[in-house]
Amino acid sequence: AMDASHGDERLTESGSAPQPPLATRWMLVRTCALGSVTVALSVGLISFNRTLMRPENFPFAAPLVFMHMVSCSVFAAILRLVAPSLFPSLTDPERGVVVNASFLLRGALPIGITNAMSLVCANLAYEHLSVAFLQMLKEGNIVLVYIFALCLGLERFDWGHIKVILFALVAAALAVHGELHFSASGFGIQMLAQVCESWRIVLMGALLSGRRLDALSCVLIVSPVCFALLASLSLLILALPAGVVGPSLAMPALAEIHKFAPLLLANCSMAFALNISIALTIKYTSAVSYLFMGVLKDVIAVGVSVLVLRQSISRLQSIAFCMQVCAVVAWSALKFHPSPLQEGCLVGETLPPNCPKGDRRARC
Repeated sequence: AMDASHGDERLTESGSAPQPPLATRWMLVRTCALGSVTVALSVGLISFNRTLMRPENFPFAAPLVFMHMVSCSVFAAILRLVAPSLFPSLTDPERGVVVNASFLLRGALPIGITNAMSLVCANLAYEHLSVAFLQMLKEGNIVLVYIFALCLGLERFDWGHIKVILFALVAAALAVHGELHFSASGFGIQMLAQVCESWRIVLMGALLSGRRLDALSCVLIVSPVCFALLASLSLLILALPAGVVGPSLAMPALAEIHKFAPLLLANCSMAFALNISIALTIKYTSAVSYLFMGVLKDVIAVGVSVLVLRQSISRLQSIAFCMQVCAVVAWSALKFHPSPLQEGCLVGETLPPNCPKGDRRARC
């Protein structure tokens, strides 16, 4: 009788389930919109960089990243002046973060170094490997991030995580083995990019959580640091004799910059828009939603590279990529809903909290 009365309460007078409140529907629309924009910008920037980095266009990896950092610094500074409320860590007295020499040296500088190296190496890798294969390799970042987080004491050792990592490593090995146009130099460059990127993620996570630094304030602080590092690299390259560094690290002529100025401006604007979109997505959705958006982005990027850019992948790589996606989804589930999976359950019925372990295993 009680169940029936509760069931009647969940129905409207017309006999149908009640509609979700307006705030819930608006939150769903906002999440879908932000997710769509973030995925579209991310996939678009990957394809844009790949096209722009072709030998006949603008094959200068370090200068391109330098321009990205300049534009991010300038655009973030303008946004800080126009809408200071978007930077609460720098404007709110209660959440104010003191940006002093210690903060820059211990917090921003390591992130700036790893960010600059990862971006330059990632752009260099486009010259040697296909976009599809690069996206498959990037799925292995969960392994590196977990290892580095363990080293810094930000994660605890867990056999469930180790099982997922071993599964991801097997999938990555299959993807490498199945590559039709493998390049050892390109693979090494991409691995260096992923090591730096993983360190950046771990260091930024520690900075954001430890200092209560919001995402946009972090972009405003870290981008000038990357800009200064890349400017020093550019000056060093200019001081070296011609031909010492490869064409990707060389500085372009002013005529080349002028020729591709519209494309470079569009590329830099897209990079900044992606940073803003990521910040808004993290602010207005959950971390789980953002992780699954990353998985969706990788799937779409591989699909675009195969169907639009006509890059070939082997059947073994297709299987390996599906395994990698499953590994990332399992990793996300373990991170944010560990109890059911650690008890051996799959997605199914919701069990009461006081369900005995033996009964829990029998019913799953």
